[in-house]
Amino acid sequence: MNGKINIIFGFFYLALTAVLGPTLLVPHLGSNMKNLNETSQIVAKVREGVQNDFKGVDNPDKLIAPAVVSIFDYLKTQKPSGRGAHSHGNLEALLNIIAGFILLTLAIPSNFKALLSILFLIGTIFHSGMLYLGGVFGMRWAYDFTLIGEIAIIAGLVLIGVACITGIKQSNS
Repeated sequence: MNGKINIIFGFFYLALTAVLGPTLLVPHLGSNMKNLNETSQIVAKVREGVQNDFKGVDNPDKLIAPAVVSIFDYLKTQKPSGRGAHSHGNLEALLNIIAGFILLTLAIPSNFKALLSILFLIGTIFHSGMLYLGGVFGMRWAYDFTLIGEIAIIAGLVLIGVACITGIKQSNS
């Protein structure tokens, strides 16, 4: 594991996250907009009533109650959008590609390269991968594992920085 796997994984993961963005995140926006428009119309009637001190309205509660119910119904239909997973997935895919290229150029022991490679792979799978499972696919248990990914990515970044201090090959120019 000298970085090649990170580059390959990074490109495939970037393609996957690029496809998941429009297919999973955008379609629910249409139904949300419909619900939001309906709620906005009902709330606008209440706003009119408030501005007119509810003149011509026998019972303001009959005007306010549907607005409250509509707001709660709208909030209940909201799903996590997954935008965080989408952006983190794209960034972590690019991080794997860059880390892979850096690992290919470093003159460090192969077991240290393997450790760095594994840290970035585990970090991506356990961070943005779990965010996708939790936010987009509704598997809430996956959020419990995101800390593993965060720690792995931060450890990988720190250790690749240390590796760069001693392992960058000097060119003879």
